[in-house]
Amino acid sequence: MSKAFTKDDDDAGFEAPKSSLTGIPVGPFRLTFKGKHLASISSDERVREAATRAEALPRVVDPERAALGVTVVVAPEKGEQRRYRLVSPEERSLIGEGCSVEGPIGKVLVGAKVGDVCEVTLPRGPEELEVIGLEGEADLHD
Repeated sequence: MSKAFTKDDDDAGFEAPKSSLTGIPVGPFRLTFKGKHLASISSDERVREAATRAEALPRVVDPERAALGVTVVVAPEKGEQRRYRLVSPEERSLIGEGCSVEGPIGKVLVGAKVGDVCEVTLPRGPEELEVIGLEGEADLHD
């Protein structure tokens, strides 16, 4: 029998996906303070259950740099200013909102501070985004 058909190679080089087909993360993952809250009040029992398995990040209050949980306010070269709340890809999949730090915009914004100009390549072409503000997460009890 050929080596190609033996059990030794069954999982060689294969990395399991982080999310199931339903968008529910299947392995360990992180949720922002807001994301944990949103998941815990979801009407979907699968989302609430997944939230119990997630590492809950502490609330970001006064950020100096863009990171998970921080809302980055940018001014593009053309057009209106935009806001991106940075989240893990699992949170984006689970909750359905936020800007994944593994997406093109999230990747260039992580670590940025006010005044930085980040260039992102999008399907419509390159775009420069000037970071004009960083916002922490609001206290959910206010």
